[in-house]
Amino acid sequence: MLKAFITFTVFFILTLSGAQNQLPILNGAFETLDPNGDFSYWSNTQNNGGQAVFSIETSNLISGSTKALKSQITQLGTNNWDVKTKSNYQFQVIAGEIYTVSFWAKVEGGTSEPLKVVFQSDASGSYQGANKTITNQWQLFSHSFTVESNSDLNEVIFWYMQSGVTYYLDEVTVYQGDYVSLDLEASFQTVEGFGAGIKRRTEDLYNLSDAMRQQIEAYCFQDLEVNMIRFFVYHDLEVPNDNSNAFNLDTSQLDWTRYNSNPTIGRSRYVAEALTNAFNLSVNGFDHVIGNCNSAPSWLKTNNSHTNGGTLISGQEDEYSEFLLGFIKGMQSNYGINVTAISPTNEPDYDVTYESMNTSPSELSSILINLNERLDSELLPNVKVLSPETFRVSSNDLSKSTTNYVNELFMDSNVVNAVDVVATHTYQNPINDSDWGALKTASLDKSIWVTESGNLHSPDFDMTDASYQINRIFNGFVYGGLSAYMGHLFYEKHDYETDVETGQNFGSSALVLWDNSNQIFLPKRYFVFKHFANLIKPGYQRIQTSFIEGILIMAFKSNDGSKVVVQLFNESVSDSKTLALEVPEFTQSVQHFITSDATDHNFSILNDINFTTGNSYINLNIPVLSMHSIQYTINGSLSSSNIPNSNMIRSQIKTYPNPVESLLNMSFSVPTNGTMSVFQINGIKVMERELNQKLNTQLNVSHLSSGFYILKIQSQAKSSQVLKFIKK
Repeated sequence: MLKAFITFTVFFILTLSGAQNQLPILNGAFETLDPNGDFSYWSNTQNNGGQAVFSIETSNLISGSTKALKSQITQLGTNNWDVKTKSNYQFQVIAGEIYTVSFWAKVEGGTSEPLKVVFQSDASGSYQGANKTITNQWQLFSHSFTVESNSDLNEVIFWYMQSGVTYYLDEVTVYQGDYVSLDLEASFQTVEGFGAGIKRRTEDLYNLSDAMRQQIEAYCFQDLEVNMIRFFVYHDLEVPNDNSNAFNLDTSQLDWTRYNSNPTIGRSRYVAEALTNAFNLSVNGFDHVIGNCNSAPSWLKTNNSHTNGGTLISGQEDEYSEFLLGFIKGMQSNYGINVTAISPTNEPDYDVTYESMNTSPSELSSILINLNERLDSELLPNVKVLSPETFRVSSNDLSKSTTNYVNELFMDSNVVNAVDVVATHTYQNPINDSDWGALKTASLDKSIWVTESGNLHSPDFDMTDASYQINRIFNGFVYGGLSAYMGHLFYEKHDYETDVETGQNFGSSALVLWDNSNQIFLPKRYFVFKHFANLIKPGYQRIQTSFIEGILIMAFKSNDGSKVVVQLFNESVSDSKTLALEVPEFTQSVQHFITSDATDHNFSILNDINFTTGNSYINLNIPVLSMHSIQYTINGSLSSSNIPNSNMIRSQIKTYPNPVESLLNMSFSVPTNGTMSVFQINGIKVMERELNQKLNTQLNVSHLSSGFYILKIQSQAKSSQVLKFIKK
């Protein structure tokens, strides 16, 4: 993983060039140890009666990390600063400038404990501190400070503010300004896709004129580059029971009216035609076609009805699996549609009057085990099992929420083996970071998909409405480890207040809408969704970024290293933000996409970024309630992500002076074998030298023309590291 200490070669302030105490702090990643076995450049203190045990943690870490600082606080001292951890790397700060500290932290032995991050220099009155509430899930924190005096001896300190708990600290970074840094080597989950449902409204769509329907479908499946779609397993597919043998389905008894296109039959829902049209219009194809069952047939239910809850009759798991298998096989044999995933419940924790089953976790366990065994025996092992698709992510009620269901389901290892994807809905409001973190922990590293989400019956089409989806997507991916996200519906009719009786719901939640006048319109949530579906493709990996107060931030890199996409949303309704955004090494071009409440800001490309090849950062203005995607196109021939089995060199490398006139000095924390190569910013190699177990070396660059250059150091083990320098 490219750790934080390397960032100084990527982003440096020209006014500080040549100083020996440039940011970021050294060993903020907590990876390098000194000869005593402690973390280099860090010290731990316990004064005035304070007692703590400091050690190195190597398990249950954030992705990409191998070590973290573990601080078991037994007793606080007389003052609240007596037990602390301090970076010994004292760095330069400039009066009037903003500096931001970001770090990962969690606690054990508590659920919300205070930790103070302190910014302090040798200047009198320079102390600044901010309390952060640390939960029992790893979380990324940040805080910005504005300094009043110049100092060459600034330091960052963490005060432990609660005894009887254990704090964990990792990945500490300090950078100047509201600055978004990127760590391309700190990668997390792999994206599986984006999409929505057609579980309802297909019959409404096919009542429209062909021209209008085709336009709506084009918006959904051509303009939106989705790869996931979800639809009903209708309860009346098998009513009554085909026969008394749960292992010999009489397919002639199945009623496919719901899936057919017959306007003379009121039960017809045009589902197969709608799916086929979606597939034909798709730009990149559908990787995930999900059948979701709200209710088993009434004859399999405890309440003898497909509505009003109830659950599966005990002992009828074989019959229910036969019903679901009949659906999967029939979709293929009747319509040529391959169902790739099956879900046997829909919101089992939520009481509704429409088709539903209120199946408990223990009851669901037997269904899942049986279904998985039947899929294997029927030679359908590639069909994924999704579960439990509960109404909410988290709840204090143990009988509700995906997290609580999964915690109980996964007590049985057979259920763990049966479930391929942990699926949730997100109608709970709000969903906190810790809610997402708890779901991630419960899911035991399985894929987590949101399969239904929307601001139901929303009367609005603006960015306030769109922020509902934005918040869930950002925080779900960053804190919950999501790999896929689906909206409630692709399309539906929008009901105005005048269209319904008093007291009835009005509005909509779909991505594409039409009204009573057959006018098609696209709410801002549609254009926001394009930021994800059109730019973040299956196979992309989420990478680590720094964070800024009030701005949602996440970033992804393509699997071939040619694209990096950074996404930002300003949650504020009153304050715009101006920030600097790091540019990855070897970037050749930058595109800026924006969606805001401005009429000309839909999924629009702005030509407002002043970028020249070799720039290490770009400036970006983020107006209120605006969504931004910055897409970097990278020269893959230089990118370390294209080196097979690439692992970054673990040693710290210092280069100085920078800018350089003649001799570029390099020092390594461990002896290094390999090659040093110098490239122009356009990728042309201009120098190459050997490294032979060197701790210190020099490179004569006096013959090079003035400008930016890239130094690439590659070890004999094929690990690599890239640095940037300026030739005067």
